[in-house]
Amino acid sequence: MNKSSVHRRISNGKVVREKLGWFIVFVMIVALSFGYGNLSVSSAAVNMNNIDTSVQGIIGVWREDGSQESRTLKVNPDYTYELSDNGGNTSYGTIKVVVEEHPDGSYSPWYVFDDNAGKNWAGFSKDDEDGTLQTDLWSGQDGAMHFIRCYSKAYQDNSQEVAAKDYLGVWGCGRCSILIEQKNNAYIATITWASSAAEHRQWIYNCRYDKQNAILICPGNGICTDLIVYENGKEADINVYDDGSCELVMRNGILRWDDHKENAGQDMDFIQ
Repeated sequence: MNKSSVHRRISNGKVVREKLGWFIVFVMIVALSFGYGNLSVSSAAVNMNNIDTSVQGIIGVWREDGSQESRTLKVNPDYTYELSDNGGNTSYGTIKVVVEEHPDGSYSPWYVFDDNAGKNWAGFSKDDEDGTLQTDLWSGQDGAMHFIRCYSKAYQDNSQEVAAKDYLGVWGCGRCSILIEQKNNAYIATITWASSAAEHRQWIYNCRYDKQNAILICPGNGICTDLIVYENGKEADINVYDDGSCELVMRNGILRWDDHKENAGQDMDFIQ
């Protein structure tokens, strides 16, 4: 066999493999599109490191709107959900974030809900880019299902003239300080409480802004850590818990920290 024949065989084999590879990619994309309620899902041209894949903006309890069944949807901080109907039946599943790519190169993020059997139940538009709690869940491209967030109205009466930007900055009360920053579509609250020069406790809350109540809320994945410096100079970070939740409420220039885990901020008034 001459070198020309070998070269042709190798080239032909390479072409076949390349075509087969592109065909497999195409089939995977089509399969994803059908699996997620006709969403054209692909991450080939989108850097997922730049996408917020958290469910922080939809954690909580939702009530179905415009349906006689009026189902209740509960979204948990651990990327799971519970769907209950009036008959006492409850189904369970998991949530993840995917992106729908558009011809112009832009994309739209979606929450994808799969039941525990792996079957897709629904896809809801992700709409918390401005750092606020999402108030509505509309399914798919046609909005066939609509869920509305079940709100507490505890702070609505005195929420006038309070904006999200009013929370930003450093707040202090005695040995405890709160730093609130906006990072992308989240408000990060870092609370530091020094018990001595060598030991302090730190809470980090990934918050969203609740426009209805004009408060910052972390609904369930706050991290609490004890930071210790020993006499020999060694340092230790000891995890206390990672399922904390809180509300930060600013009124008339005073910030209150409502810690739902240990009530650590009881009777404390923080000022800038």
